[in-house]
Amino acid sequence: MIRVLFVSTSTTVGGAEKTLYTIATLLHPARHAVSGIVSLKPLGGYGRKLAAAGFETRSLEIQEKASWADMEKLADIIARTRPQIVHAFMFQAIQLARLAKRWHGAAFKLVSSPRVNYRTRSLWTKLADRVLKGSDDLLIAESQASRDYLVDSLGYDRAKMKVIHNGVDLAGCPISRLERRQKRLELRLASDDILLGAAGRLDRQKGFATLIDAMGALKDRPIRCVILGEGPQRRDLEDRIRRLGIERQVMLLGERDDMPSWLSSLDIYVLPSLWEGLPNALLEAMALGLPVIASSVDGVPEAVDNDQDGLLIPAGKPQALAQAITRLIDDPQARSRLGAAAREKVARRFGLLDMMAAYEGAYDEVMGVKS
Repeated sequence: MIRVLFVSTSTTVGGAEKTLYTIATLLHPARHAVSGIVSLKPLGGYGRKLAAAGFETRSLEIQEKASWADMEKLADIIARTRPQIVHAFMFQAIQLARLAKRWHGAAFKLVSSPRVNYRTRSLWTKLADRVLKGSDDLLIAESQASRDYLVDSLGYDRAKMKVIHNGVDLAGCPISRLERRQKRLELRLASDDILLGAAGRLDRQKGFATLIDAMGALKDRPIRCVILGEGPQRRDLEDRIRRLGIERQVMLLGERDDMPSWLSSLDIYVLPSLWEGLPNALLEAMALGLPVIASSVDGVPEAVDNDQDGLLIPAGKPQALAQAITRLIDDPQARSRLGAAAREKVARRFGLLDMMAAYEGAYDEVMGVKS
């Protein structure tokens, strides 16, 4: 049996955090055991769910940047739990795990999942990454685009890298007509109102300013928009909504743990990101059969074929987004066609069981175990 310790920068409601939660809770118990979960930052939604499910879950309670003392704490946890694999998610967690392995000589295999957040790192942190990346035994990217960026821009060894796409449990993604009705009543929507939705951390990467500007251009149309998530741009986005006079049309609802219910309430899902890996929320919306409008960036075209199972638009272009929204508002048949094709695409290429088999196979491979 292979023992795996998961280390993550955070355990809030986010894409990387959800992937960690999914892997930890669905690993085959006869082949893999979870030694524990370590969050650098205070426990978030997924961390609390893991603790409630009986997993040994710890937080290093880091508020901002990790220190050498934090690395020592992580090294001590690794020494006590004695995992054979440490699987680290996101930049800070990966660097701390690399340091613990290098400076303490701990005998574990390091699997890194950096996700897309390497894009915004400063020069000196990228230099530190260059020095430490040799500690990885395997690096898992969530999309071909992310892998290519790490290889071409940061000099990673392609031979040490594997692409495992995010997966969605289709059985757990039916549209709930009751929840749809409840959420729309909660928003006081008219029967003919079209509801758009987007989800993600409120920061520049997610491109919510583009969505808000597009909604400003459509303020006279019978459409409403909800944005689910929390983050540092909240105040700026609220100010933008007020300046455009669309407080009734666009609502920032904060971080929610009932995402399937909100997705059920939508007519169209929008992903206006400026850069992305392969977002879980996009795949979940597609799995529900929602028509999606998404920025044509990075790994997104690996999930969406334009005008076949969604609409792709250039990133950061409010006018293009407004035009795509208008097209779907005015064409219910297109919404139905794209939504059905999206659901079929996810069932065929992004199944949860396939994702889990790939992760378990990767763990076996890095340990030299034949599946």
